[in-house]
Amino acid sequence: MSRTLFAPGASIMTTHYGQYEDQKHPIAARIWGHRLNIGQHWMEYMLEFLSVLAGFKYRLGQGLPDHSDQENYLTEYCIPTRLGLRRFVFYDEREKKRDLRDTQAVDELRRHLRRLLPETNGPASDDVLDQVRALLRSFSAVEEDRSWFAKTLFPVHQEFLLWEARRKTDDSKRRRALFDSSDLARLDDAMDFRSRNFFARGGELYYLILSAGTEGRPERRQAICDGLKMLLTQHNKSLGQLAKAIEGAWGELISADAASVSGTVGWILDPGCALYEQIADDLYTFLQNDLDSLECLELLAHLIGFHIISYIYHRAHTISDPARHASGSCLDACRPALLVDLLGDQDGGVVRDYSAGLLREQDDLQLRQARALIMQKLRVWADQEPDDSQLLAHLELQAEQFFQIGQTKTRGKYNQSLGEVRASYTATRLDREGLIESFGNTLYETLSTEFRKNFLGVHRKVGRAIGLIAPRKGPAMRFALGDTLLKTLLMAMVLPGAELSFGEFLERLWLRYGIVVGPGEAYASGLLTRLRINEEFYARNRDALLGRMLRAGLLTQYSDATALVRRR
Repeated sequence: MSRTLFAPGASIMTTHYGQYEDQKHPIAARIWGHRLNIGQHWMEYMLEFLSVLAGFKYRLGQGLPDHSDQENYLTEYCIPTRLGLRRFVFYDEREKKRDLRDTQAVDELRRHLRRLLPETNGPASDDVLDQVRALLRSFSAVEEDRSWFAKTLFPVHQEFLLWEARRKTDDSKRRRALFDSSDLARLDDAMDFRSRNFFARGGELYYLILSAGTEGRPERRQAICDGLKMLLTQHNKSLGQLAKAIEGAWGELISADAASVSGTVGWILDPGCALYEQIADDLYTFLQNDLDSLECLELLAHLIGFHIISYIYHRAHTISDPARHASGSCLDACRPALLVDLLGDQDGGVVRDYSAGLLREQDDLQLRQARALIMQKLRVWADQEPDDSQLLAHLELQAEQFFQIGQTKTRGKYNQSLGEVRASYTATRLDREGLIESFGNTLYETLSTEFRKNFLGVHRKVGRAIGLIAPRKGPAMRFALGDTLLKTLLMAMVLPGAELSFGEFLERLWLRYGIVVGPGEAYASGLLTRLRINEEFYARNRDALLGRMLRAGLLTQYSDATALVRRR
């Protein structure tokens, strides 16, 4: 299940849950697991998670290294590549890098499909195939400026799950010259699905979070798996059959069984963390709904995105450490304070400005956590080398083995700064502690470049997409609470048919997620004292949310003093 390492400066060991790789990693992976990355589209967290779950035959808790001796245990997930379906749907004249091989493959596939989908007067016409393609493409989930093999469909059925791919760089003119028009089977040889350090793996992390959060709770684990399996297999069956038929036609053309890719999960830290149980409980409660499957999937994507942000903030908290995560006290100790702005300019921008400041603070907390880890590791390594003359060399070696220092340009700056530290230490201008601090500054400046580029913006990117951060585009970002996210969180907190007062709902938002709306939550979070905003602004913020929920049908107001929140 896990591997343990001594946590720097802590009396309890850090535990890795999943397939931990004892090698160099970016600093973000050392804190948040392997791995989250700014390049991942917000919808891909759900798409990837569902693919991994389906690849494990809708079973949580699979893929752990010390369970392989268990009967029927799955050490790897297995996912169909579905390149035939993906090429049929997404490859067209708008492809940014058109390839004659792909053009030919689509033409061959369409000819084969015309024979398989006959009309009354003979083979299916191009118009019929165009209509089929248009129908499937209407479920596009991620396109942006991507090649056809990196685009994805909204998972209205499990047959729509598409695993991100890329063409290997050795796919050169030589390979194209070797491609025989009659050898379609070789066309997809250059596709890569498993470049772990190229693709983000947020969906894998979410799978591990749910697995850890349901350890020792088999009934809850099974209920979550059953609910998601039903969502992906028992709805939109005709669409699923259509997608399967197109992929099957490609298999017939290349005379091959359905191709698949297998993979192992990454890893997270501190599997006893109480946040993981809360996330699993949220999903369990949310899945007890009778929503249309498409709306359910849309809200599920919002819930997963919100959970990813909560996970980032939780582990970025100043007092986040293995001991608190192991004891279960981390939910209270590491609760964020997210002041959501519901007034806009109605109060002259007072709440908005302070909310924006608290959002910037979350950036700072993540950077501080990265620096704290560096300094903790350096002090542990320093304790291992009592000889002052060998200390710097020892620290350099350990840092090289533990962190990914960077590529040519970054490493050049690192080596230059390291030379200055070495010169100062050799000239005895630095004592032992001074060396640790100076080397720590150099290491932080080097590692923080990659950290800022590839990780720091994740929470803002996902937050804007799900409605936790506004505006979606432009400056002046602050915490918000979009209508879809509001409905999603209500469904994650409140069981079907249950009701609670508006005040109790606000209290739950604070206790569960650190969301601050009104004066009660501002007082409980300490923001009332810390920010010194007049209590009236919080009260107006609260009233603005009440009005929105009333208009959205999420709340019923019986009198000025009585308002009930219901989950229908």
